[in-house]
Amino acid sequence: MDGEAIRKRMLESYGIRVEPHMSDYVARRLKQAGDALSSFQVIGGDARTGIPVRTMVDPVQLTQQRD
Repeated sequence: MDGEAIRKRMLESYGIRVEPHMSDYVARRLKQAGDALSSFQVIGGDARTGIPVRTMVDPVQLTQQRD
């Protein structure tokens, strides 16, 4: 997944907007451990309010294909 795809998935799945540097971090985490990766924290802004939030991201949910 590239940065743009990660930002789109974070918005759709978790309702948060992430900056490009955070999407790069997520991409590195996904590559780093592969299937052994457990949930990890991501910091972004709530899509409706803009308030900073920290949420746990499930890599399986983030990377699964949407129809």
